[in-house]
Amino acid sequence: MATINIGSLSLSSHKGDYDNSTSYVKNDVVYYASTGNAYIAKQATTGNLPTSTAHWNIFAAGSGGIWNAGLSLGSASQNLRVNSGGNALEFYTPTVATSDMVKITTQTLGSDTTTWSLDNYFSSDYRHYRYFCDKFRTSHDGGWTRCRLNESAGTQYTGSDYSKFQSSIYTSSASYASDNNSDAFTPIQNSTTTAKTGSFEMTIYDPQDTRYTAIIGQGAGFDGGTNGFSSSFGVILKRTNAITGITFSDNNGNTLYAGARVTIYGVKA
Repeated sequence: MATINIGSLSLSSHKGDYDNSTSYVKNDVVYYASTGNAYIAKQATTGNLPTSTAHWNIFAAGSGGIWNAGLSLGSASQNLRVNSGGNALEFYTPTVATSDMVKITTQTLGSDTTTWSLDNYFSSDYRHYRYFCDKFRTSHDGGWTRCRLNESAGTQYTGSDYSKFQSSIYTSSASYASDNNSDAFTPIQNSTTTAKTGSFEMTIYDPQDTRYTAIIGQGAGFDGGTNGFSSSFGVILKRTNAITGITFSDNNGNTLYAGARVTIYGVKA
């Protein structure tokens, strides 16, 4: 068996993309985009393409972007893929995924409070907004979560211009209510028991428009005792001001417990 002197092996350096005008020496390595391979020089050579077997050997077949640009790792957040020619690898920046419904934020109430205002999540990027609200609970057993729209940041509209309709189903009964001159709308009943949190979802339609703002939604909760509760509701705020957000509270001004969570999605139209 032949003995190989390891000290006789050498690799000069990787020279990046092949350049027809560069003088290469033995053991220089280049990347040749036309084939997507890396080549190692067999001897000193200038102007001889890497495909010339008299001057070059294949060092790494199909190395593509791995060998290109001197073993570059690409840029932050780039991905590695096979190029369009199917003969090399390349780094690329992936296109940001787009969707007609995009999550904007998730907010969790960090401490007990009487009012919780979420503002400034509306923008020209979206026309409508979906709210997913869960783990709502107050210190008022059998009360209601109250919602009012804000016409400026942190300032809820408290006038009697909410026109609403609500259909409610209890464990053993059903009812409905409507009010053309209310000062708020109430998605769900509340319990003080930790395990009996209420949840609801609603869509606010085009809140930045200066025409009446419409809301529809549905929810489920407890009445403070053993009765389950669900509701469907529709609301119109009969105002011509743009809406900036929404304020949550208890309908009797009692404490809204920490842990309530709201996730907001923007919907393109």
